[in-house]
Amino acid sequence: MRVITFIVGIERFNASIWGDVRQRLAGQGTDVLIRQFHDAHVDTADPQLAEAIKNSDVVFISLINLRSQADWLARELEHSRATAVFAYESMPEVMALTRVGEHRFKEKKGEAPKAVKFLMRLITRGRDEDTLYAYTKLVKVAAKMLPLIPQKLSGFRTWLGVNLYWNQPDVRNITEMVKLILKDCFAESLNVAPVSIIPTMGCWDPQSGALFDDVQSYLKWAKKTGRYKKGQPLVALMGMRKHVVQNLSYLRDLVQGIESRGFAALPIFVSGIEAHVAVREWLIGQPIDVFVSTMGFSIVGGPASSTKPGHHHETAADLLSALDVPYLVVQPLLMQSESEWKERGAASMQSVVMYDLPEMDGVASTIALGAIKDGELTVVPDRLERALEQIEGWVRLRHKPAAHRRVSIVLYNFPPGLGKAGTAALLDVPASVTSLLRRLKAEGYDIGEAATEQHAFATQLESLSSGTSSIALTLNDFGKLVVANIRDRIDQFWGSAPGDIAPAGRESMRLDVHVFGNVTIGLQPPMGAPGDPMRLLFDRRFTPHHQFVGFYAWLKKEWKADAIIHVGMHGTAEWMPGLQAALTADCWSDQLLGGIPHLYLYPLNNPSEAVVARRRGYATVISHAIPPYARAGTYKQLAEAQRRVSDPSDSLESLLPELPRKVEESIESYRDRISGWIAMIEERLISDGLHVFGQSPEPEKARALIEAALEVPRQGKAGFSALCRSLGLSQEQAKEFRDLFVSQSVFGRENALRLWATTNGGEAPSALLEYASESKKIVDGIAQCSGELDAVIHALNGRFIRPAYGADPVRTGAGALPSGRNIHGIDPWRLPTDGALERGRRMAALLVKRHREQTGSWPRTIGQTLWAMDTIKSEGETLGVVLALVGAEPERDGQGKIFRFRLTPLESLGRPRIDVLLDVSAVFRDTFQMSLDLLDTLFREACLADEPVEQNFLRANTLDLIAEGRSQEDATARVFSQAPGQYGNGVDAVIDESQWEGKEQLADLYRQRTAFMTSGSRAGREAPEVLRGLLGTVDHVFQVIDSVEYGLTDMTHYYGHSGALRLAAKTGRDAPIPLTYAESFTGEVRLNDSDELLKIEARAKILNPKWFEGMLAHGHSGAAEIGNRFTHLLGWGALAEVDQWVFDGAAQTYLFDESVRKRLEEANPQAIRNAVSRLLETNGRGIWKTDQATLDRLQAMYSDIEDRLEGVPVAA
Repeated sequence: MRVITFIVGIERFNASIWGDVRQRLAGQGTDVLIRQFHDAHVDTADPQLAEAIKNSDVVFISLINLRSQADWLARELEHSRATAVFAYESMPEVMALTRVGEHRFKEKKGEAPKAVKFLMRLITRGRDEDTLYAYTKLVKVAAKMLPLIPQKLSGFRTWLGVNLYWNQPDVRNITEMVKLILKDCFAESLNVAPVSIIPTMGCWDPQSGALFDDVQSYLKWAKKTGRYKKGQPLVALMGMRKHVVQNLSYLRDLVQGIESRGFAALPIFVSGIEAHVAVREWLIGQPIDVFVSTMGFSIVGGPASSTKPGHHHETAADLLSALDVPYLVVQPLLMQSESEWKERGAASMQSVVMYDLPEMDGVASTIALGAIKDGELTVVPDRLERALEQIEGWVRLRHKPAAHRRVSIVLYNFPPGLGKAGTAALLDVPASVTSLLRRLKAEGYDIGEAATEQHAFATQLESLSSGTSSIALTLNDFGKLVVANIRDRIDQFWGSAPGDIAPAGRESMRLDVHVFGNVTIGLQPPMGAPGDPMRLLFDRRFTPHHQFVGFYAWLKKEWKADAIIHVGMHGTAEWMPGLQAALTADCWSDQLLGGIPHLYLYPLNNPSEAVVARRRGYATVISHAIPPYARAGTYKQLAEAQRRVSDPSDSLESLLPELPRKVEESIESYRDRISGWIAMIEERLISDGLHVFGQSPEPEKARALIEAALEVPRQGKAGFSALCRSLGLSQEQAKEFRDLFVSQSVFGRENALRLWATTNGGEAPSALLEYASESKKIVDGIAQCSGELDAVIHALNGRFIRPAYGADPVRTGAGALPSGRNIHGIDPWRLPTDGALERGRRMAALLVKRHREQTGSWPRTIGQTLWAMDTIKSEGETLGVVLALVGAEPERDGQGKIFRFRLTPLESLGRPRIDVLLDVSAVFRDTFQMSLDLLDTLFREACLADEPVEQNFLRANTLDLIAEGRSQEDATARVFSQAPGQYGNGVDAVIDESQWEGKEQLADLYRQRTAFMTSGSRAGREAPEVLRGLLGTVDHVFQVIDSVEYGLTDMTHYYGHSGALRLAAKTGRDAPIPLTYAESFTGEVRLNDSDELLKIEARAKILNPKWFEGMLAHGHSGAAEIGNRFTHLLGWGALAEVDQWVFDGAAQTYLFDESVRKRLEEANPQAIRNAVSRLLETNGRGIWKTDQATLDRLQAMYSDIEDRLEGVPVAA
């Protein structure tokens, strides 16, 4: 009996199909043993698969596209008795395993023979995106070619013939394929029936099983049979040909569901790699309302290009833009069991298929339809219902007139009472919302009495935040809107409705919503109980409270919104407990946001959290521009110091207390140091106010951004000033010419080469033309901000929003623009890129050098924070730092994918391996699980390497942990984060709400919340003692700052992550532990310790009139941003050291300057109350030490503000 082992990727189901094949072969008397395995068996090096390969006569491989899998198969095949290996639809390293008679893929590793390549060139007609599609066309000519192939190529003929049968994947053809293998490879006397050709693409009717050649023939039949009536909404559904042929039930269920909603279905099948052809040649021009794919992947290339994400995403975006309908992915999990899915969410490879690739194409939302159960793909009924709700919602938007569409606009207010009502990061929300309302009105929407001017809107916002004009949701109505099992889960955590957070009497709860015609404006309820963040952080049963659930249930089910728009970064609904992706009905964000078109206005430079909104909130993201930049310049003390620095008799320490004269420092050196400091501050980039959605800043406002973007090395090209210096200009001359270049060749019309010649003489570098072209594209991109409003209207019309890579305009240049796009993340297979790896190495070298200069020794362990935001924008710089510290290199397969990190030999590294403890944000955990798994494998290898402990600190630390009683499995863990489904370590939350007692409590909170191993086989398991042990070895903490907008004082997360990591590492230890940040967003990487960088930011931003005047110009939102900085200074004071002059200066600048204080109070009284209360708290906690007169003044000020807020008359 011959033995054939089949190893088929992405096919962990279909047990019944293979059972039918075996039965059919046995019935025909064919003596063969078929063993079937899939890619998961390869991943786990399954001993049964290894044994099967060893004892097989034939090994058949299809759809294997991971290098690790390819390497394992190659090793096992070396020990196999197999006389033939058939490989199809796989990566080059797998295709190279083919051996059928004389046939090999050997021109280049895994490359097709010349005859095949010639035919493919004829078929593609020069369209690169059709290269893979050409393989399916070969099927049509293969049957005619086979008799013409000479005997000397019999192996190729067999390989091609088997492929022909394999590509017609029903029971009959697979059966005959097995017989062909036996006949050709072993000369068995078998009658092999001719192949039954099934169209590679077409349409089908699930009820009858009938196949149609194309869309036209199907629609003609559907109209004739009454399945498609005139004016009926039409939903195009694309399924995998193999699943159609094998009659998998989920496709039938989906078609029946679409038709049960009163829509017509247009079911199309493709083999996978021609999806774009079906869109291009069949769907564009048809009256489609929604396009649904059940395949995942990219529409260009499908499964065969699944490991080349983004390769053709521009082509896909062009096609889907031309189709211009919402694009949804509704797919069962092809690689996971139902139980695994509900426990873990989408596994890393499944997530690439369902999310990463479709997001690059511009998918509006992805719904997991089901998973594998008892060897078959099955549909989960409530997931089918969720998908049908999404489809119906988009169809409704397309068909309902604008005058009748209901739109809910959701703003934020958390924590309440701090002036944050109607605010969002980087965005002037009141100005943005009123701009949006004016546009909606112009488009014919009924906005009732909604304010379209900012002053009136501020009044409406105040009434919302104070609860004076709210809606009362009765308990009876709450019971009708929220199903019983959900109510029970809420009651178990919060007690009986209406609860204590927002009751409106005993029988109702308050919803902070205004109804204006067909528009609502509402404040999203707080995430938990204000003042009790610890309950939210540590109770695993945590649920949103009654008001939160009631708010969204009322919008969707009672008021019947057609779309929800969340304004700005970011709300909290998408961060509620549940799976990270592939949501189930048990996930709270699915309960809150599922089933309705959802638009999310998000800054273009934060793709990582935008991805969370997409995956957990079903959001179509509409990106908005970031605020313009400015140079910090000089002011007050800086300007005075600059004026007096040349006077040798003048002391400057009273003006600049951050720069005391060092012992034995000459007066000349001291003044040079001051001059350098002032020059650095003067040139530093700062945000110039906030962005208004849909408004383009003046072109001149782009100047600082362009200057900064010019300095960033990009695509192998040096930064502008670096090029100038290489051609003989001094640093000052290079800067002067850059400024002249921007004025005359970017904003003006002067030819860049002529400008060089007239200014500097000599031959001008041709690269100047490229700099000018790129800079003008940035100006044009910024000028297109009005397209943000166009995109919202387009989406509300049920149209397609073009995707774009979420990026930073300084780092990425024009590639980050324009805004108004559905932003996505980055190709996870290629992190870090070569450029990012090099920059990461440079940062690591600077960090190690800095540590040695400070301490005289090598760092033993670096504690490093990893965020998804900077990883995406920098294309993996932070990963490059980790690899450089440990001493490792990325290794790529034949398709350019990174499949492992390989240790660099110690002799090549030239120094000890430095251990790295990774503090991984929950967003990074959920977004880059594949990278974390690669790091986990690297850490295991490094920890167990047979190297001297004095040259391998990972091994040294591992041996110490084992000696303390930890297992080897735990002792090699280096990647830690929060528990699965939880977000944030809570340190910034308790500081935000003033619910902490001391530094030890903050350190304990960090250790408790960050004690979960987050990669490899141990992912999700708690290991607090391992974390504590590793923290005890940390002697330096490091993090990258990736953009101008997000500095140390601009957000809570820096002190909440790397600041808390340093505090936890320092607890109980006397030795100082530096906390170093690398600013990597400009041409030159700068490293500063936290105390130094806080001083820089205080001078450049917080105390700088240019910065705060830019904020004050935005009224309510700008005042809120100023108030936030006082919270952030308190946070840094809690976790690090902040100089006293910073608090003194903040008090003097904003509170004791009467003019500024009055403007703040008028714009946002709650924000200035927050500023005053934070200073008082800072003093009360011993962080800021000031005199009693100052405290009395602040106390009186606080009382006056409180009285004003409560309506109590205050004496003038």
